[in-house]
Amino acid sequence: MTEIIAKLRWFPLGPAYGPLEPIKKEDLDSMAKQYGVSISLEEVVGKNRREVGGIIYEDTLGRTVEEISQTVVTVSTDDESAFRKAIRALVRKYRAPRSTYCSLGSNQRGQRLLVELFDEEDGWR
Repeated sequence: MTEIIAKLRWFPLGPAYGPLEPIKKEDLDSMAKQYGVSISLEEVVGKNRREVGGIIYEDTLGRTVEEISQTVVTVSTDDESAFRKAIRALVRKYRAPRSTYCSLGSNQRGQRLLVELFDEEDGWR
């Protein structure tokens, strides 16, 4: 069976669009162990990001997705059942990401499963 790879990208777009709570490596490590999947965390800070009075400003025009501030969680496994359980747990804890580019970098199988699970767990469509 082929590996399922999913990248979930949360952009700092405010309380209506970002994760429900800060994403912590310790929480992800616990989920990875519980569901038997690999989960990694990457915090990307954009080159043009600045914070003024608690509000994040960033010029994103002409930038690639990888250059924009975001939290990237990568989930991978060969076991579809474990993958589904891990993604459900992530969506229940943080909510589904709210961007057209939220799954960029996922493989085709991961992308398909993300859309299905986001819709089931968070009314994504």
